[in-house]
Amino acid sequence: MVLLRYLDTVFNIMSAKLNGWNLFWVITIPISLVVVLTMASADLSSGEAVSSLIQLTVRFSVPWLYLAFVASSLHVVFPSVFSRWLLRNRKIIGLCFALAMAWQLFFILWVVGIYTQYYMQEVYVLSDAIEGTVGYLFLIAMVLTSFKFGRSRLNPKQWKFLHKCGIYYLWAYAWSVYWFNIFYYQSPNSIDYLYYWAGFLVWGLRLSAWSKKRWQQTGAQSPA
Repeated sequence: MVLLRYLDTVFNIMSAKLNGWNLFWVITIPISLVVVLTMASADLSSGEAVSSLIQLTVRFSVPWLYLAFVASSLHVVFPSVFSRWLLRNRKIIGLCFALAMAWQLFFILWVVGIYTQYYMQEVYVLSDAIEGTVGYLFLIAMVLTSFKFGRSRLNPKQWKFLHKCGIYYLWAYAWSVYWFNIFYYQSPNSIDYLYYWAGFLVWGLRLSAWSKKRWQQTGAQSPA
């Protein structure tokens, strides 16, 4: 609660300007600069080196996915200036995630197209390829329907179904990667633990929000 009060104070000052596309550029320009500078300073003459940039872009993307996933639930459980700001900018946060994932896709295609042998021998797993492809299909569909020209092609029920299924799938896919890193592979690092527990936390907040709404509905339907 202390953290939320502090965030409220900060966002009371910043929220007037840090909204919409201003927020998008504030987030995505530094991400892109770091990626470009890392590319410029790295020796990308091997598939392994390019794969390290895939990992980098994933680490940039996951926080924005988690924030988009938890925005509405946080406002239900802990309504505040920060939660209202986050909910108001949920689409922009989602687009920041999409931009970071576009960088990831660029490096994936680089590895597949240029270092095909390395990819097939060291990276390729059929289940991972299928799951990742489904994730990108969801993401592309969600980005296109986040704008008027795409949203107009769906009715409200279809739009809600697409975005709800998509955000759950993307959260589950990202979180499961860190679950495997911790419980299956031999050498997890601090980022793996951070993103695993952060993903678990945002899921818990969504569950709490659902429970709170159900409790309120049950109370409203009960006789006085």
